[in-house]
Amino acid sequence: MRKTCMLFMASMLILMSVAGAFAAEPLRVFVGDFTVVGGQVKDEGKVAVQSLLASRINGPRILAVASAAEAEATISGTYLVIGKNYSIDAVVKGVTGQTIARTFVQGEGGQEALFGATGTLAEKLSTDLLKQLDAGKIQRIALTAGVSSQPVASARGVSSDVVRTGVIASSGAVQKAPQADIIRVQEFRRGAPNTGEIKRLDGMFNLMTPGGVAADGKRMIFMATDRAVQLYHEGESRPVGGFGVGVAQKIVGLDYVDGDGSGQPELYVTVMNLGEVASQVWELKNKKFTKVVDNIPYFFRAIALAGGPLKLYAQEQGRGADQFYGDVFEVVRKGKTIIRKSKIPMPRYGNIFSFNQLHSHEGELLTVVYHEENYLVVYDKTMKELWRSNDRFGGSELFYKVEDLDNVRVTGDPFRWFFLNQRIQVTTKNEILVGKNEGFFVLGNARMYKKGAVYSLYWSGAALEELWRTKDTQNYMPDYFFDESRSELVLLQLNQREDIILRTKGASSLQIKKVE
Repeated sequence: MRKTCMLFMASMLILMSVAGAFAAEPLRVFVGDFTVVGGQVKDEGKVAVQSLLASRINGPRILAVASAAEAEATISGTYLVIGKNYSIDAVVKGVTGQTIARTFVQGEGGQEALFGATGTLAEKLSTDLLKQLDAGKIQRIALTAGVSSQPVASARGVSSDVVRTGVIASSGAVQKAPQADIIRVQEFRRGAPNTGEIKRLDGMFNLMTPGGVAADGKRMIFMATDRAVQLYHEGESRPVGGFGVGVAQKIVGLDYVDGDGSGQPELYVTVMNLGEVASQVWELKNKKFTKVVDNIPYFFRAIALAGGPLKLYAQEQGRGADQFYGDVFEVVRKGKTIIRKSKIPMPRYGNIFSFNQLHSHEGELLTVVYHEENYLVVYDKTMKELWRSNDRFGGSELFYKVEDLDNVRVTGDPFRWFFLNQRIQVTTKNEILVGKNEGFFVLGNARMYKKGAVYSLYWSGAALEELWRTKDTQNYMPDYFFDESRSELVLLQLNQREDIILRTKGASSLQIKKVE
């Protein structure tokens, strides 16, 4: 009798531990296909609903997974569009096929209404699912074990977030790096990842720029949202200072460079004010920011052309579709005056935000730019096109818009939108670094990217060839920079989007990867 009682108590303890483990684990939910009825873009609408709902239903107790095989509940439904009216009906089923929850949202509005509608739908579904989960009416499934916790050796003998396809030898020739048939994303480790320090930050940041080294020896990084700039010290989650801009203004450029030759860099903030460029210059002293110049009619960018010294460049604003007027100039600042120096002629598609320069093997100066559709284009010194990529690079959600009433009957939009890619960086070794974002919702002016990477390219004499690339992030990558002195790549990622309905302010993160 005593033995039976002990066995019963042991069994109960095991059941309680399993139940506790399930309670601690979030419910794994897969957002499946949605049938689109009506509307003009059925395929895009189908992907949009699926992707938006997956990102919005994700939370502390619900985890949106990538496949139905690992899910404990599956969501599917119908997206109905009739004229300006819409209805999104969703049903949730468990692993045995039983219906767990069913709800809908409906309203009127165009494409823009989809963002708010999926947020409302996600909130309703989350409430219903958590009620059923707490009531024990959802069958839980244990994850299959078997993921190795042993480090996976790369071709160089260590785990790396950089996938190398080529190596530049001391002679300057490019040699192929050793390749495996399987590219492993990263080793599995419990606890903190070993792929570079990651810090979660409050806010949706679009831009960042390195700010030198602080008194405590930590690297300083300036970061910008639409209407604010904040200064972070590397490894810290809270800003040490910052400032904001006006409600009608938007920050589209952020650069830290010694523009007046004083030996102390200043922060050049490119600001759009109701469609007009009105940039600002700020100085940092003792963790306090002071605005020294306001309403400058120039776009600014700090660029190390062809891997040379970092200098300040500027370009005037045009009108209509030609927003970037004339050539780019190297500039210096004297007080509140911007003085233009040497001119940098721009090839087709080139502007202050889309170009850099490099040297060929013969020493000829070449220019590389982002095409307006994100292809990379290389020009010689006569501005003759030498090569154009087949793949698209860049990809950004950062934009500003100007009034365009003349074309509203054609476009249906009273504004013209201009998207700004991450900068093209060229190292002292003549490597060309570019970002690349890929998305699940890129339709006209509506863009939502889901993963990003940085590519290192070199000019072979005939084309830009890949040297290495980072493994894809699991989030949109708004910006990056390469600290060549430390061989470190700093990536900015958007982890959570702002949602007015769900009252989330959004969150970003910084990740540092060693390039070896």
